[in-house]
Formats: sequence, C-alpha cells, structure tokens
Amino acid sequence: MSRAGDAVGVVAIPMSDTVKEVVDGRVRRTVPRETLVQLTGPWVFDREALTDAQARVAGGQAQITDMIGFCEAAHLRVRVLAQR
Repeated sequence: MSRAGDAVGVVAIPMSDTVKEVVDGRVRRTVPRETLVQLTGPWVFDREALTDAQARVAGGQAQITDMIGFCEAAHLRVRVLAQR
C-alpha cells in the first residue's frame, strides 16, 4: 500500500442507486448518496497485514461472511480507492 497504516485497499465507485434506511421493516428515510460508495473490488492486501489478519481471526472464520466482516474481525484499516 502506498500510505503508512493502510493495510487494505478496495476499489469503489460512487453510489448511483437510491438507498433507503429501513427500521423494523419500514422505510425511515432516503440516505443521501453524496458520501456513499459501492465497494466493487478488487481488495488489495499488504502481504504481512493479510497474514497477521488471518492469524487474528483463526477459529472465528465461520462467523465471517464477507470482506467487510473479515476486515472488521481482524481490525484492519481499509482505504477506499477511487475507480479510474
């Protein structure tokens, strides 16, 4: 990774679809899209950070269902990379 402390990077594109906040099965509000992105990948890991992360989540893999969950469980900082 190019900046110190960035263990993971993921390519993202600005959100173009309407996004709704739903609470108890009811639409609460439309979420402003200006600050939202869609993570499209690829996910780019620093090799050492990936090895350390895998060791930190060992035994808890069954609860991890996606890359965001993996990064949260491993306490990895993720940097969003703009799509070019």
